[in-house]
Amino acid sequence: MQTSAYSRSSRPIRLVVLLEQDNSTGGGYQQAINAALLLKGLPSDLCNVTFVTTCSSSIEDLQQRGIEARYFPIQRWQRLFVRLRISWRQLNIPPVLPARFSINYLDRFLSEIEADLVYFTYPSHLSLVTENYSFLFTLWDLSHRDEVDFPEVRVRGEFERRENLYTAALKKATGIVVDSQAGRDNAIRRYGVDFEKVHVVPFSPAVGTQLSDNEYQRNYVDIRARYDMPFDYVYYPAQFWPHKNHVYLLRGLRALEDRYGMRVGAIFSGRDFGNMAHVQAVSEELGLMQRVRFAGFVPDSEVAYLYRQSIALVMPTYFGPTNLPPLEAFTLGVPVLYSDPDSLRDQIGDAGLLMDLTRPESMAENLYRLVTEPALAPTLVGCGKHRLMSLTDAQRLEPLRMALEKFRARRLCWGDNPWTPRDPKATRPVTGRPANVDVRHDEPINTAARTPLRSDAK
Repeated sequence: MQTSAYSRSSRPIRLVVLLEQDNSTGGGYQQAINAALLLKGLPSDLCNVTFVTTCSSSIEDLQQRGIEARYFPIQRWQRLFVRLRISWRQLNIPPVLPARFSINYLDRFLSEIEADLVYFTYPSHLSLVTENYSFLFTLWDLSHRDEVDFPEVRVRGEFERRENLYTAALKKATGIVVDSQAGRDNAIRRYGVDFEKVHVVPFSPAVGTQLSDNEYQRNYVDIRARYDMPFDYVYYPAQFWPHKNHVYLLRGLRALEDRYGMRVGAIFSGRDFGNMAHVQAVSEELGLMQRVRFAGFVPDSEVAYLYRQSIALVMPTYFGPTNLPPLEAFTLGVPVLYSDPDSLRDQIGDAGLLMDLTRPESMAENLYRLVTEPALAPTLVGCGKHRLMSLTDAQRLEPLRMALEKFRARRLCWGDNPWTPRDPKATRPVTGRPANVDVRHDEPINTAARTPLRSDAK
């Protein structure tokens, strides 16, 4: 019996990792994949991991990357109903239905697969759906607070949507996963969460873009021929949101030609989220359409070639604090030009050239240096590779391992079914006290006479 009890109390945590995107969403999907692959390195005596996806379109891609995921379909009407349910629950109205009718579709699914803890690899509204399960919440950025001017974080209630999500989810989460110390500081400052609750797990390069020299030669793609590009080019992989700041790159190319007589092209890859027409109009206005290419969504198999045949990755984004493209460029041996704000520059340190986002001329100056100073590019590439090598997957995994150890100690305190009231009329625990304790005196009561029971009672 002792062996059985010991086994029960020390079993591994059953961790459910939820993946809610497909590869058309870009960097968010890539980073979720990285997080999932990282978790496969957890010790088996600590954690059993089950991967779940809500996107049927990503199942095959996940399999190719070594992730066997269960499919959990969510209908649109279910998401709408859940939003109403969340709003109702926030009113704190006492339940009117028996507990067996109040379990939502997410908790029902988690119960069926015997989950202990859920890891949301995306800033997910589903974190507000679960009522019975603890969770880890991924926080990529707080750019809606840091860069409030951009329409993508203002229009159609997006600011309020993010605020409602983060205000509730961050405080309720067992742990918050961020990608940098700057991200941790921002979460604590904006939402008052506890320092020890926020775990820094730095980004790693997207697996799909990592290509050995042998693979590169075996499947070679001539990018300039493929895109009919008559010039050497810079590369920028980014969805067409205003905050990605494509127009700055175009103005930098114009300044490069006007100042130094140097003509360089650009290739943009990424889906259009409403801003591509504006970028194209600026390109035409600046007389650059002949040497700017809009590649659209590009498969991972081609991205490495776009990087490696470019002069540099140029990424003038306003959102951070970290982004995947610089890490991919470090891996593939490509120089990096990156945004200069304090919240972003820490990601690259001395491994890139920084651009003043108020001066496109600074981009032109950096590009001119890259082309005319032969030793500069190898120096930057070497610094980039050194930054990558300074952080191993084991180091990335350690904060999560410690968080899971801490959760497992707490998880031993209850059984397989979380406490839920079965009868609204039944006596319920109040402020953590047992049901047979008088709230005023913290003493056992005689439920028949409703009088305090004292050891000296006559």
